[in-house]
Amino acid sequence: MQPRLCSIVLAAHGSTATKHCNDPLHELAAAILQRQKIQRQGIQSAAAADLWIEKITPAFLQGEPQMTQVLESLPEGDVIVVPVMTSDGYYLRKLPEKFASNRNAEKFKFHLSSVFGMHAMIADEMKSLVTNHLASFRLKPQETTVVVVGHGTRRNKTSGESTYRLTNTLADQFPQLNCLTGFLDQDPTAECIASKITTPNTIILPFLISRGPHTTEDVPQAFHLPTGSDLAFPLIHRTDSGIQIYERPLAMYSTAVDICLALAKKTLDTNQPLKLIREGELSL
Repeated sequence: MQPRLCSIVLAAHGSTATKHCNDPLHELAAAILQRQKIQRQGIQSAAAADLWIEKITPAFLQGEPQMTQVLESLPEGDVIVVPVMTSDGYYLRKLPEKFASNRNAEKFKFHLSSVFGMHAMIADEMKSLVTNHLASFRLKPQETTVVVVGHGTRRNKTSGESTYRLTNTLADQFPQLNCLTGFLDQDPTAECIASKITTPNTIILPFLISRGPHTTEDVPQAFHLPTGSDLAFPLIHRTDSGIQIYERPLAMYSTAVDICLALAKKTLDTNQPLKLIREGELSL
C-alpha cells in the first residue's frame, strides 16, 4: 500500500518568556522527521509504515511559528494536528479558531489526533521513571512521595482530570508510595502539596509539556529547588534527610516521537476531522 502524504502540526501552548522555551517542540519535530528518514531507508515501524510526512512543524499559541500563520509554510493537502498538550481542556478548544485564522485555511484538510499527554505511553514512561529512580537511588517506597504536577485551570473543570488519572495509575502501580497531585492554576496548588510532604524522599513529575517558566521556575520554586531558564533535567537535589528528584517535561521524553507518530497514524486511519471555526462562531 502506498503511504499517504500529509503534514503534521504539533500544536502547543508555548511561551515567549525566554529564547529557548519552545526548543523541545522544535527538537521533537526534527526527531520525528529523522525517524521517518530512517524508515524510508528500509527500517520500518508499525506505527508509521503507511504514513509519509511531507512537512512537520510545531505551532504555538505563544511563540513562533504561531498557529494563526503556520499553514503558510505547509504544502496544501492533509494536515494532522497533534495537540501536544496534557488534557482535553481549555486550550484544546482554541485550536479550531486558531487554525481557521490562517490565510487559505480552506485549501487544507484537517485531522485532529487525540491529546499527546493522555496517551498510554506517557503513563508507562512515568512508571518506568519511578521504578528506575527507586532502584538507582535505593529509595524505600514507604519513605518516598511521588507528586504529579499539572497545570490545571479554573476556566475548564475537566482540565485537571488527566493529571488525577495519571496519579491514580501510579498509585495503583506503586501501592507503598505516597502519590499526590498538585496544580499551578487550580487547587490543590503545588505549594500546598509540597508543604504536606513528610517523607524524606520526593519524586516530582511535571505533567507539563516543555521547558518554559512553569517547569524551570514555578514548579521547582514550589518545592524549594533551584530555578532558572538553564535548569538541567532531571534535577537531583540531596538534603540532609533524603533526596528530591525533579524530572523532565513531557516533550523531552524518549518516547515522545513514538507517541506523535502513533497518534498521527491512528488519526489518518480513523479519519478524525478537525472542523475549523471562524472567529465569533460557537464550537460544539
